[in-house]
Amino acid sequence: MADVIAALIALLKADAAVAALVGSGAAARVFGGELPPAETRFMPRAAIVLAASGGASLTGGSYAEHDTQRVDLFAYGATPAEADGLLRAAALALRRARRGVWGGTIIHWANAAGGFSSGRDRDAAWPRGFQSFQVFHGLEAVA
Repeated sequence: MADVIAALIALLKADAAVAALVGSGAAARVFGGELPPAETRFMPRAAIVLAASGGASLTGGSYAEHDTQRVDLFAYGATPAEADGLLRAAALALRRARRGVWGGTIIHWANAAGGFSSGRDRDAAWPRGFQSFQVFHGLEAVA
């Protein structure tokens, strides 16, 4: 099975503007689901978390081996301005995604599923930006 979150992580890590803000390669601070415990001790700083958040299926009544997934993009920063700048860079990278393979998953497109929100993490009060995307992707892993 394909992993759409891993694919989006790979896509964002490959984007030069995002990498300039969160680091590059294996050290890039782009994560799936939540911040890892080892990362939280360094917060607040520039980091991205992508989390699946449900959403309507565009292929639910078909036999297509593709589907849509709503994904929430959380961008953290040392300041509200840094979090917002990272959110804008990551959101633009997702919006520019066209049919391609990242992390063994084919991504056809990623569309904004609404506007963005700025604020602070409810638990730790770290500056954070937020926006949701609808992503059309393949269900089978590809090489």
